[in-house]
This record gives sequence, C-alpha cells and structure tokens, in this order.
Amino acid sequence: MSEKLKDEFISREQKYFKFKFGQLLASSLAGFLTGIIVTLIIFLALFNLTLK
Repeated sequence: MSEKLKDEFISREQKYFKFKFGQLLASSLAGFLTGIIVTLIIFLALFNLTLK
C-alpha cells in the first residue's frame, strides 16, 4: 500500500539535463513546493481544529 502511494508522488522518469545546475534547480524547486504544500495542509488542519 505505501509503495503504491509513494509511486503516486515520485516520478520514475529519468530526466537528463544539459547542465548539472538544471537538475539541482529542478530538484530544489520540487522539494520547496512540496514543503510549502505540506506545511499549508498541516497549518490549515490545525487552524480548523482550534476553531471548533
């Protein structure tokens, strides 16, 4: 079950970049956006629980 769920979020595509910086930038941006989304979900859940 967890492997199937993990596969939903992790791409198995092999991306090749001309420059190593492009791969670093793409990986960093994906991690940053994921962090924002997870933090927002947690914040909204906690905010919703405190209002009830």
